[in-house]
Amino acid sequence: MNLSLMDVLKFPIFETAKIVTGKNELRKKSVEWVSVIESPVENFVRENELVLSTGIGCYTDPHLFFEFVKDVYESGASVLAIATGHYIYRIPEEIVDFAEENQFVILDLPWEIRFADIIHEVTSAINKLQQDELIRLKELQQELIEMFLTKKPFSSIVSVIEKELGLPVLIMNNRGNVAGGSAHIRDVWRMWNDMKKSEDEEESHHPIFSKMKRGESKDSQLFHMKIQSSEQNQGDFFIVTPLSYKMKLREANLIEQAVMVCALWLTSENALAENKNMLQKEFVLSLTNEEEIPEQRIKEEAQDLGLEIDLPYECLIGYPENLESLFYQEANNNNNQTKKSWLENMMAYIEMELYDAAQSIHRQVMYAQEDDKMIVFLQTSETPAQSNANGTINQFLDLVDRRLNKLLPGVVVSWGIGKHQEGIMSFYKSYNKAVSALKVGRKQKGIGKRYHFDNTKISRLILNLSQNEEVQEITMSTISPLIEYDEKREMDLINTFIAYNENAGNVSQAARVLNLHRQSLLYRLRKIESLTNLSLTNPDDVFLLDFSIKIWMSSGNRNRADQQII
Repeated sequence: MNLSLMDVLKFPIFETAKIVTGKNELRKKSVEWVSVIESPVENFVRENELVLSTGIGCYTDPHLFFEFVKDVYESGASVLAIATGHYIYRIPEEIVDFAEENQFVILDLPWEIRFADIIHEVTSAINKLQQDELIRLKELQQELIEMFLTKKPFSSIVSVIEKELGLPVLIMNNRGNVAGGSAHIRDVWRMWNDMKKSEDEEESHHPIFSKMKRGESKDSQLFHMKIQSSEQNQGDFFIVTPLSYKMKLREANLIEQAVMVCALWLTSENALAENKNMLQKEFVLSLTNEEEIPEQRIKEEAQDLGLEIDLPYECLIGYPENLESLFYQEANNNNNQTKKSWLENMMAYIEMELYDAAQSIHRQVMYAQEDDKMIVFLQTSETPAQSNANGTINQFLDLVDRRLNKLLPGVVVSWGIGKHQEGIMSFYKSYNKAVSALKVGRKQKGIGKRYHFDNTKISRLILNLSQNEEVQEITMSTISPLIEYDEKREMDLINTFIAYNENAGNVSQAARVLNLHRQSLLYRLRKIESLTNLSLTNPDDVFLLDFSIKIWMSSGNRNRADQQII
């Protein structure tokens, strides 16, 4: 509540004062300060100040007097009260016209009224108003804390805050989710993103304002304060105001009390959510570690944790391939975090992106982390068709990839995808299939891809056959001449055969893939035949050579970044 100029002019001491200009502005103007100012004004006048003056510094020069009045107006004063009858006998028409044009209030005070009496009365009224506001602030603080202690809904707490402020607010937790408030989230997000690029502190030396950031759009302003507890970030507090709004100390004090209560509530909620999140992760890990868990026990534990377990789920195992190298890149850009804390933060951000992506496609998701692996159980379509399930997974992973590349440009993630039957209550088997798909896929296809278990049949067959001693012997006797020749001459005959075979024996196409002249490719193919004693026109010989190369590569004897097997 502010002391309006109309209320001030009702004081008995102003009974003989005359309102020269700005009669229609009295209700709009507020008085927060009172002082005596003579020319020059410089920066001594504050906004919303009642300025008293005798005109002693400029009464002999009409132009100087006009400039004095203009400076007081431009300083943001609410009113200029001029004592007439000694130095100034009449306020010039030029000044009256200027004040009327700019809706500036000028008072004509009889010389007999002491400035000290005016200052005393106005200051007493301001002090009383401030005391009343302080009492109301303490009452509000007690009311909000009592609502928190009696476990009133957070929406009720926020309603009280909005009512006191007379402005819409928005409160977010430290995961970026809305906890309460009526402000439009899109408007807040838009202004907040702009604010983060160029943040302005409120122009005040008061410590409360130093904690507050301000941004604006074409038609509104956004004020932001961090919600913290024990130096831990618990969330964000936003206030949306009209462009013309100016934050007063009363509102800032009120916001500080509101933020304190929000910190209490969010700390409690975050602790509960963190504990629940930890229990959910332990539950997910138990699904992957035990095959014979009684179905009833799974359902009971899931119900206690708020998880819908009777839906079809498919397991995805994600493995970030290059987080460490990304850390060292950031370290070179003055990143002060330790590697451990940075990796923990990145995995936490990735977890948030996984949940947000699942929410975007309206699917349930369960998540846990085991060492460097991300274990995700994603709800797939209730339609049993495999194409529908794959569509859901690809849609989910496309979203995740886009989000992660914004968060961590250059990040590479490999995904193993495993489904068992209809995906209902098949967590252990689906998990093991995803692990197998990831292991085989990374070895056979290279990193940074998606490997579906159902698409790794040949790879798994080759991987198992590669453990057989007789198969190993046949393999090496077939391709060892090529390996030895490649090491000596660096002709890359093995990759030459792979490209030739993948292009169905079409020499021209294979030459284009290898960026070779046709005659150079034909020379290499003849060299392959002479070294292996196999004919590339004989299907059995081609099969033997192709099979031997795949067996050899699956055994890990050669690290190829561009593997094109299967």
